[in-house]
Amino acid sequence: MKQEITTIIGAGPYGLSIAAHLKEKGIPISIFGKPMEFWRRMPPAMYLKSSWSAITISEPSGEYSLNRFSQKTGTPWQEPVPLQTFLKYSQWFQEQVVPEVDQTYVSSLTRDGESFRLELEDGRKVRAGRVIVATGIASFANIPDYARHLPKTLASHSQDHSDFSSFKGKRVVVVGSGQSALESAALLHEAEADVELIARGSISWINRKLYYYTGPMKRLFYPPSDVGPPGVNWIVSLPLLFKRLPQETRASLDERSVRPAGAKWLRPRVEGHFRLTSHTVITNADEKGQGLHLTLSDGTTRDVDHLLLGTGYQANIDALTFIDADLRERVERHDQQPILNDWFESSVPGLYFVGALASYSFGPLCRFVVGSKIAARQIARHAARGSAAKEVELALA
Repeated sequence: MKQEITTIIGAGPYGLSIAAHLKEKGIPISIFGKPMEFWRRMPPAMYLKSSWSAITISEPSGEYSLNRFSQKTGTPWQEPVPLQTFLKYSQWFQEQVVPEVDQTYVSSLTRDGESFRLELEDGRKVRAGRVIVATGIASFANIPDYARHLPKTLASHSQDHSDFSSFKGKRVVVVGSGQSALESAALLHEAEADVELIARGSISWINRKLYYYTGPMKRLFYPPSDVGPPGVNWIVSLPLLFKRLPQETRASLDERSVRPAGAKWLRPRVEGHFRLTSHTVITNADEKGQGLHLTLSDGTTRDVDHLLLGTGYQANIDALTFIDADLRERVERHDQQPILNDWFESSVPGLYFVGALASYSFGPLCRFVVGSKIAARQIARHAARGSAAKEVELALA
C-alpha cells in the first residue's frame, strides 16, 4: 500500500532536520528549496551569535552533529562560530542525510479535498497528504513605515547584502541595535564606509560571564540551547512546557529572551570606530539628489547615500503569498502567527508551520537553529502515528 507523500517547503536547518526525522520513521517525503539559501546570502565574513552547542542540525542518530563533522573533517571548535564553518557543516549534513532536495521553488500551495496541491515554478504539479512550511524568515523582513516608499538603491534591509565593498566612501546610516545591525555596521566600517548607527533604545552588549568563567559549571546557567538570559533560558529550552504557560507569561519570557543586543566579541569592532546614536528614531526619510535626507526625533538631520535597515523580522503568515489566500484564512492565528497544536500542526489538518511562525506557540527557541530538534521530533512522531492509523483504516475498509 502506497503511503501519502509528506512535502517540506524549505531546505534550511528546519527543513533538513524535519526531512531527516521523517525518513528515519519511514515516511515518504519530498523537499523543495535551495539548501541553506538564506544563510548563503549572508556576508562571508560574518560570525554566528549562537554558540557551538546550539547550531547542530538535528537528526535521530546523532551521527551528523556539528561535533561529529568537526571530528571527521578536522574543523576546530571555535567561538564565535564563523558563518563559513556552519555552511560547510550544513552542506555536509545535507549531502549525507538529505541528498534528495529538489531545488525548485513552490509557487502555489492550495487545499484540494483532504490533501494539498503544490505548483512548482518549473510547471510541475505535486500532491501531498501533509505539508510542512519551513521557509525561514526572509519573507518577514521588517521595513519601518518611513522607508517603505524608498527604492532599494537608497534604503535596503540588512538581509539584502552579502558584500559591502560597494559602499566604500559612502555615507551610510544603519538602523537598529541587534546583532544584525551592529555586525552590518562593523562590516560597513571595515569596508571603508562612513557609518553611523542609530537606535531607538540603548545599545546593549550580551554579558556572559557565567558562561566564560565557570568552566563545566556553565551548564547550570546555560543549557546547550543557549537562548535567553540565565534562568529564563531553561524555561524556553523546553518548548512543550513553554506552550502551556499563560499567554502573558509567554510574551514576557519571549521579550526577555530576544532583546536587541550585540555579542561580546563584536563590541571591540564597534565602539570607538564609528558614531553611535542611541534613543533616537528616524521620523522622516526623503530622497534628495542621489541620496537621502533624514529627519531624526532629536530635531537633527542627516544627508546620507544609503539607509541600511537592521530592523529585524516580524513573522506574518500573510507574507507567505505562495499559500493560497483562502487556505491562509483558514489558519487560526494570533497576531498573524498560526496557533499550533503540540505537533506543530495548524488548525488546517495536515498543514504544519515551523521556525519563526511557531514562536507564538512554542517560544523564542523556534527563531534559532536549535529549535529544529523539537519541531522535527514532534512532526515525525505525529506523521508516523497518522500513517499507522491510515493503514489500519484502509485495512478495515
